[in-house]
Amino acid sequence: MTEHHHCSECNDGTHGSYKPHRKIEFLKARLAMIVDHRLYTNVSMEGILELAGLINPTARMLFSTDRDFIAEFTARAPEITEMVTLYVPKDEAMNSFIPVCTPKAAKIPKNVEMARDTDVLASYENEDLLRDLCDLQVKNELSLIPLPLTDMLILKSITTVQPYDLPLARLYLKQFIEAKEALSDEDRNLLRNIKEQGLPTIDDSYNEQVYRFLKVERKLFTQYGH
Repeated sequence: MTEHHHCSECNDGTHGSYKPHRKIEFLKARLAMIVDHRLYTNVSMEGILELAGLINPTARMLFSTDRDFIAEFTARAPEITEMVTLYVPKDEAMNSFIPVCTPKAAKIPKNVEMARDTDVLASYENEDLLRDLCDLQVKNELSLIPLPLTDMLILKSITTVQPYDLPLARLYLKQFIEAKEALSDEDRNLLRNIKEQGLPTIDDSYNEQVYRFLKVERKLFTQYGH
């Protein structure tokens, strides 16, 4: 039998718990679910908050530029019992964003502003910016990353993987991009309808492209999304 001697310099996983040399750095930016007019029209306020809880069940983060949703949330915020923060444009120019909080949400100073591009990723206008998610997390300079409903479970899971295994996170991001590029407009509309109902189930009746996207999501969210 080969005798293994403990070596204090060994941290390759073969001796006890693995402790990597590099410092583990988690994503600084908050992840916020985008509430657009379609979501506001199709889903109740309670349903929207439940969906946001899929990526952060304790402190829910929302992002919206939809005036109707912003108005309703602002009016109802004092009576919402969950910890919720909604980030909204400060003015029509949409160059900066400010928080609207429910009573139980973390207290954020009223004069806090987040600048577009510098602090807030403009993914609410251009989802393609999320194709660089891993690089954005490496830089770790943003304060807020708005995520579309269709993609948020996969992308949240990738940000969880990355601090421990960047190559694996990049592989998962590549799989996500490939699965999304394969979707037709009809497929994307179907996925959106599915996602508006909550955590999706995988139905064998879905076509190959939708099925593939949901399989990628199921694999990542089950392992890393919680």
